[in-house]
Amino acid sequence: MTTEHTMKPKISVLLTVHNRREFTLSSLKDLYQQKGIDDEYELSVVLVDDGSTDGTADAITQQFPQTEVVKGDGSLFWCGGMRMAYDNADQQGSDFFLLLNDDTFLYKNAISRALSTYSKKSASGKPEQIIIGSTLNPDTKELSYGGQNCVSSWHPFRLKHVAPAEEEALPCDTFNGNFVLIHRSVVEKIGFLDGRYTHQWGDIDYGLMAAKAQCDLWIVPGFVGECVENAPEIHWDSAEYTFSERIKMFSNVKGLPIGETRVFSQKHGGLIWPVIWLLPIMRGLFFPTQHQPTVQQGS
Repeated sequence: MTTEHTMKPKISVLLTVHNRREFTLSSLKDLYQQKGIDDEYELSVVLVDDGSTDGTADAITQQFPQTEVVKGDGSLFWCGGMRMAYDNADQQGSDFFLLLNDDTFLYKNAISRALSTYSKKSASGKPEQIIIGSTLNPDTKELSYGGQNCVSSWHPFRLKHVAPAEEEALPCDTFNGNFVLIHRSVVEKIGFLDGRYTHQWGDIDYGLMAAKAQCDLWIVPGFVGECVENAPEIHWDSAEYTFSERIKMFSNVKGLPIGETRVFSQKHGGLIWPVIWLLPIMRGLFFPTQHQPTVQQGS
C-alpha cells in the first residue's frame, strides 16, 4: 500500500541587512514566533548580510541557526541584497516569497493574516496576487509603511500611503517593501526586482509593474507589525551644501541617482518622462531647500 505524501506550500522569507545587529535579531525573533502557519506551511528564511562589521552574521548563526545566511560585500544595498536572497530562495521551489525589512517587528499573526488575505483573493482562480502588510509607528501610532496609491495620472513619483481598513482588504497601486507576500505566479509573470536599481525605487517599481501586468495588490486588514520611518540619510538638495557638493551627493545611491531615476521615469512616466526625470534634479541643484534636522533611526 502506497501512502501519498503531500508537500506543504513553502514560504521563503527574504531579508537583506547591514550593521543593524540588534534590529535584525529582534526582527528574526518575531518572525520565528509567528503563529498559525506551522501545520499548513513550510517557512524558510534567506538573509543576505551585506558586509556587516558588527557581528550580525555570527549572532544570527548562533541564535537562529535555521536561517540561511548569504554573505555580500557591502555593495549590494537593499535591491541588490533582495535579488541575491531571491536567487538563493528560488532554487528551493518556493510557493511564496515574503519581502521583510529587518527594522520591521511583526505581530504574532502577521503571516497567517497575509495568507488568509491571499486565500480569499485568489479563491476565484487567479493566483497572481501580492499581499501587502502595513506597519505602525509605535511612537506616533500612525501608519509608517505599506501600500501606496498614485495620486497623479501622469507623475509616477507622486504617491500616498493607504491606511489599512479594519475588516476588509483594500486594493492599492504599489507598496513599500517592508512586508510583502508575493505568490510565485507573479514572479513567473514579471520576474523579480529590476536589476537596474541599487537601493531606491525597486519596491515601488515592482508594484507598479505588477499592476500593469494585471496582478492584484491587496492590503491586509489592520497592521501586521511596527516600524519607525527611516529619516533620509542624504538631503542632497539641501541649501546647506554648495552647488558642487549637491552635484556629487545627488548621484549617491541614497540620494537621487540619475541613472536609476531615469529608468523609473522611462518605465512609468509616459511620453513626458524626460520632464519628470529632470525636473527634481534641476530644482534640487539650482533651487535648494531648507531641511529640518532629523534624528536617524538605525542605519
